[in-house]
Amino acid sequence: MPGQLVFAAQREGNWNLYAASPQGGDWLPLTNDGTSRAPAVSRDGARIAFESHRDGNWEIYAMAVDGSGVTRLTRDPAFDGEPSWSPDGKQIAFASTRHIDLDIWVMNADGTNPRDLTDKSPAADFAPAWSPEGQWIAFTSWRTGTAQIFIVSPDGAQTINLSQNKFDDQSPAWSPDGKQIAFVSDRDGQRAIYVADFSTAGLQNARRITYSGWDDRPTWSPDGKSIAFVSPRPTRQPVYIVSANGGIPRPLGDGAMQIQSVAWSALAPVASNPAPVSPSKALNTFAPPPPVASAALIPLKDVYLAPSYGEMSNQVAGSFEALRARVKQEAGWDFLGTLSDMTRQLVTGQCGDGCDILSWHKSGRAVDTRLTVDQGGVSMMEIVRQDQLGETYWRIYLRAAVQDGTLGKPLTEPPWDWTQQARWQLAPNQGGVKKPIPVGYYVDFTELAQEYGWQRISSYNDPTLSWKTNASGMEFWHYQKTDGLIWYVALRELYSEQTLAQAFDWNKLLAQKHDEYLLALKGLPAPPNAWRWFALPP
Repeated sequence: MPGQLVFAAQREGNWNLYAASPQGGDWLPLTNDGTSRAPAVSRDGARIAFESHRDGNWEIYAMAVDGSGVTRLTRDPAFDGEPSWSPDGKQIAFASTRHIDLDIWVMNADGTNPRDLTDKSPAADFAPAWSPEGQWIAFTSWRTGTAQIFIVSPDGAQTINLSQNKFDDQSPAWSPDGKQIAFVSDRDGQRAIYVADFSTAGLQNARRITYSGWDDRPTWSPDGKSIAFVSPRPTRQPVYIVSANGGIPRPLGDGAMQIQSVAWSALAPVASNPAPVSPSKALNTFAPPPPVASAALIPLKDVYLAPSYGEMSNQVAGSFEALRARVKQEAGWDFLGTLSDMTRQLVTGQCGDGCDILSWHKSGRAVDTRLTVDQGGVSMMEIVRQDQLGETYWRIYLRAAVQDGTLGKPLTEPPWDWTQQARWQLAPNQGGVKKPIPVGYYVDFTELAQEYGWQRISSYNDPTLSWKTNASGMEFWHYQKTDGLIWYVALRELYSEQTLAQAFDWNKLLAQKHDEYLLALKGLPAPPNAWRWFALPP
């Protein structure tokens, strides 16, 4: 398996570019500014173009494959990103908001002579990929109401829809010989990697090659035999490698990594030491303090929880405050200064729909964000649906307080409309519908929360409570920081065994129709006569 993988990965809250062998091994750092993403390798393997926020807004840079000789190529207050080299290395295609909405642009490799190829489309056009022979640039567009793969000639004279279907097709990647395109599609109900034969008449003979549940951003190996892609998981987002003909994917390492995009270089970079930079708003300096020795609930006097203020376990309060400060810096406003819910009493009365008496809220390690935020009639909060491994999750995006390109990035996925009209008139029993992608700059709150160990949970989707028919089951607002603890063990940090035994009696919970397996998974001590389902022989 030739060459090197070049990818954007998050370490200690900072995004940088790294290189690694497709066989695994140590990562070679290529940048250290804390914001580098979306690497693109020139066809000869000698140069890497990428997007970075190191100078205060998103611009495109280029460097040698070893990370040396970084040069800034674009200088515009709008978003410039997602570069793709022409096969001769003389031009770069990229996505930009210079004309308000996302368009596909082309410029010379030194950044001169930028020109908009898709200015006539009012919808988002992004993720350009230059074909190996140089005749076409493939890209994703929402101009038909669904994500479709289009091609445009480098002069912008001709544009063709290759997808021409009702499904979401996106993230095109050309095979080295230009005869095939790998792409992402939900045409079988799951977001997976497909490979199709290229024809200007459309994508031909599309075949699915991955079955991981949510796969994204494919890239081909230089020999055309393998495809690398990222596949998000609840706590990590690693790179996988699969045969171009399909098969069982192999992960590149198995740590708790977050990798955003990947490219495949024909050359192996030599070791280098990236030159230090002085980013204006790049490096994460909001590191949470270590947990204190003795756990206790402490008040958060400046976090408003209607009608007063709440409290939180001191084991996670420092992380929450660090996340709050980070979000305030990234988005320009204090999203976490007001919450819908946080720590709940250990013992409560009757629980209504969506109320879980075994909730992580009782451990002091969970918060519920606000459900909506409007300022001056403008929605400052959007949610995006993600179906992963048979579960429905949501990402929260926050509209940046200033819309000059210094904060946030443009959205490339449609937000979800879960209003009463959408749920009951536009799409009954479907939980809502997709909205058009709004123009503007947004911050990925879910990504930031994950950096600090705060994880989202999936929506309820069972006969007793389904998010599609009951909005209280959506749970997009719920984030928790477990630090790997089982729920009952986390409660033991705060309460005595006697108090917990009185509050959570195994037999009483069974009488209240709680599943026995769930009680065991939550870590409740089981009485001797309990059905020990987890100890049954295979």
